[in-house]
Amino acid sequence: MVKPVLSVILLICVLGLQACTSEEAVPVDNQQEQPTRTKPVEPEGTADGQEPASPNQAEKSREQKVAELQALIPDTLTRLPASTEDFYSMPPGRFSGRMYGEQSDEIKEVLHRLPNLESVDEKAVELYYRVLLSLFGEDYPDPQDIIDQMKLASFGDPSIGDPRFQFKKQYNVMILLDASGSMAASAGGKTRMQSAKEAITSFAASLPAGANVSLRVYGHEGSGSEADKAHSCASSEVMYPMQAYDKQKLQSSLAQFKPAGWTPIALALQQAEEDLRPLTGEQNTNIIYLVSDGIETCGGNPVEAAKQLADSDITPIVNVVGFGVDGEGQQQLKKVAESAGGRYVFIQDQKELQKEFEQAKRIAQKWEKWLAGSTYEALSTTIAQSVTISEYGSKWQSIASRESYNFLSALTELGARKTLSEEMIAALEKLESKQEKLARQRADELEDFLDTLNEKTYQEAIASIQQQFRGHVKGN
Repeated sequence: MVKPVLSVILLICVLGLQACTSEEAVPVDNQQEQPTRTKPVEPEGTADGQEPASPNQAEKSREQKVAELQALIPDTLTRLPASTEDFYSMPPGRFSGRMYGEQSDEIKEVLHRLPNLESVDEKAVELYYRVLLSLFGEDYPDPQDIIDQMKLASFGDPSIGDPRFQFKKQYNVMILLDASGSMAASAGGKTRMQSAKEAITSFAASLPAGANVSLRVYGHEGSGSEADKAHSCASSEVMYPMQAYDKQKLQSSLAQFKPAGWTPIALALQQAEEDLRPLTGEQNTNIIYLVSDGIETCGGNPVEAAKQLADSDITPIVNVVGFGVDGEGQQQLKKVAESAGGRYVFIQDQKELQKEFEQAKRIAQKWEKWLAGSTYEALSTTIAQSVTISEYGSKWQSIASRESYNFLSALTELGARKTLSEEMIAALEKLESKQEKLARQRADELEDFLDTLNEKTYQEAIASIQQQFRGHVKGN
């Protein structure tokens, strides 16, 4: 009985050895067919810090992918911009206002999630282009900006008909400055806060002796943490009360705060109304500059607060300055300015902020002469002098250049990661070239039109602008 058992054991061993020998003899070229012995292949795009494409994209139908892309596009962006009105009416994209490199990590995260429709037909190309507009479309200057700028430049002209723009016995400027943590971000080699403080100092020092200035800051306490939110959102404080410029007092005031917490814009506007309540519009020309680098983050309603402030007996002129804000911030701050009947301006650095304050300085200088007995006619200038037409055209051209650069940077990224095919990238680059050319053409047309306002009176110029843009802008 022993021999049969030994024979079975020997047979099993022989078969086992043959199996091992057979497995080791698999040719190298066929090893990838043995899944248990092959090193897992990294998903495409994982090398050199690249991220893998979504594993579910290949399983989605074209309809599902189209729906995903359409969900990224605002309802107002139903077609590509062509007319001047199309460009200035287009909502700014999520990443508008800044160069691609300043926010590339956040941009890449969005781009990598875009589905690939594969087919390169006209509808698909336009759909992708509108998605890119929702990300990088710029905030082209509205013709209403021209009127607002003209009103400031023509300050004191009785024909304006707006009591806010008439000279009064006293001239007051209040600055509401964002001191949230994001103001520590860099802007032209300095932090936004450093730039703002230097611009405020320069502006206050330039005011005539009889003019007053005040500074209120908000979001300067606590931190950006959730635990500090309530404390930070309640922080809004007058650092320099309304008074004539005093170098030592102002410098001491500016040294008391630094970028810290959240952004309670509505609170600052509400408290500004309380600050200015004794200074009614009957005897005071009141100008407010709200400077912010982001949206309200404390749950307040800055649009409603701005409207309430504008409708008060203070009758202020409210100018809203967006300091390096993104697309969402631009949209909210523009609404704040509109609700207050004021103007919105986007800036990037200290030089642009100082330029904005220059207008208040020029108005104060006119006011000083008016107070001394000069008539408006002696102070007036032509439209060509008061409205810097070439700068308006240049601004449009500059915006078109930034938009095109950001588009092409995104397309380069999409091509390098193979998110979209080479054919689709080429088609989008061709379309972008066409759209940039069109934007520049509209800038030239605008500049030519503005040149025709050269010898017109304020009211004639307003009527011409309204006629040109078919009532899409307001007058007084």
